[in-house]
Amino acid sequence: MSLSTLKELINPNWARRRGVPPMDTGLRPNLRLDEAAELLPSGDFEPDDVVVTGSGDVVFSSGNLILALRGGDVVRVAEVGGRVAALAVRGDEILAAVDGVGIVSVATSEEVCTAAPVTSCVTDLTVAPDGSLLATVGSTTERDWARALVTGDRSGAIVRVDGTRAEVAAEGLAWPSGIEASDEEVLVSLSLEHRVETRPPDALGRPGKALIANLPVYPGRISGRLFAAPYIRNRVTEMLLDEPEVLAEMTGTISPAEWFVPRLRGGSPFTETMQMGQLRVLGVVKSWAPARSCGLVFRVDGAGRVAESAHARVDSARHGVTGVAVRDGRVLAAARGYGNLLEVRS
Repeated sequence: MSLSTLKELINPNWARRRGVPPMDTGLRPNLRLDEAAELLPSGDFEPDDVVVTGSGDVVFSSGNLILALRGGDVVRVAEVGGRVAALAVRGDEILAAVDGVGIVSVATSEEVCTAAPVTSCVTDLTVAPDGSLLATVGSTTERDWARALVTGDRSGAIVRVDGTRAEVAAEGLAWPSGIEASDEEVLVSLSLEHRVETRPPDALGRPGKALIANLPVYPGRISGRLFAAPYIRNRVTEMLLDEPEVLAEMTGTISPAEWFVPRLRGGSPFTETMQMGQLRVLGVVKSWAPARSCGLVFRVDGAGRVAESAHARVDSARHGVTGVAVRDGRVLAAARGYGNLLEVRS
């Protein structure tokens, strides 16, 4: 019997139990992502991040490619020397964080900053009001989100990039996965803490103030007040995180591909374990079934409330939204899980 189990038997109040809040109010499920228009040929690309240029071009990343939508066609903009980790637009310039390289100017293929803090595990980029860049680095010790989740990693950072220099402005963060800067505040998604917080632009190293906390999802990249939600929380994973002995056995004896953690896309319905809690009737996954993947974009207002959201069904092929942007008032969602770039109807 483990020490934690013994303590729980002695006093049940000593047990730690994580709760997953319901999808209610502004997060109430709907079909807006399922009804969204597909902008890419199915299965040809794996869009990860998406931005809109000043001229209105939609630019997205897929592996080590940067591509644009022009007149309904997909045009190759650049191929870089590593996986494109994040995109940003500064004036007429498109910037990309490239794994193993650093920050690159896409138009000229010139390396803007190759300092060590921005060469690995960058999760998002934004342009600060003074023209410098702010980058979130998910972890300085882990390279995989799932592994960071199960190990409780807290080595993420916010990095300020000014010219060729990169300075760590905040560290010790729980996989910061999104950042957006304005004159008044900097928004930061802390994925492994299921929260979004605000930080003063001139003091990023200070503890942040929660804008919204205890989300039922792991928040990701930010565009304005829009958030991508790549992963959904589920009770099985929460239970495992509360049981270190069981978690250690899982990570030590099972292939990472079979870990009971959230994914960008669901597996085969014939091989998924029923421990995930999925409910099927006549072979169909029901809409109320708690799943390992989700399709979700949401908007948070200034008071820290989810004002609106766009969902996909639990059995949809529009899961794993990793990037979000806005064009002509319509939301664009890069659903990396199944290789879709979606335009959500207003």
